[in-house]
Amino acid sequence: MKIIARALSALVACATMLAAPAASAQRWIMSGVAEASSGVEGGGGRAQAMGRAQTRMRIGADLAVDESPEDIFGAAVLVAVEPRTAFGIDARYTRLVADRFAFSGGVVGYLQPGSLVGPVAAFEYRHPIAKSFFITAGPELDVFVVGTDLPDRTVLWQALFHVGMRVSF
Repeated sequence: MKIIARALSALVACATMLAAPAASAQRWIMSGVAEASSGVEGGGGRAQAMGRAQTRMRIGADLAVDESPEDIFGAAVLVAVEPRTAFGIDARYTRLVADRFAFSGGVVGYLQPGSLVGPVAAFEYRHPIAKSFFITAGPELDVFVVGTDLPDRTVLWQALFHVGMRVSF
């Protein structure tokens, strides 16, 4: 009798597991980002004059979870085109506020031809053109505290203004 009861219990447990509906997983929301920016840069003490920052392109992707779409994680490739060429990456956490405004912070780094790495903070206004297409604009501050291109005991900074677009998939 015990064997039959155990077998029946196991059969009911298996049937319950197989009959249960599948758990629904969180869905990732992905966006593509392309921005152009330029501005001013400085640093190096009083002897260093403020000058024009590199004009650069930022091309990347952002990910958010559908349960919390205001928390966005992103990464991008940076390509500075003039007055000198450089390549780099950045990684950011972005907080979306009131559907049209976003604040972000993270790490930015130029890796070639030399290296400059430091924190980044940015603000962005998102103007909707279509349901999943936005024109973006806003200021950004990069501060470089580590790197082979950094003069001794110096902090370099860039104050940039970017204009771009964002497409949600």
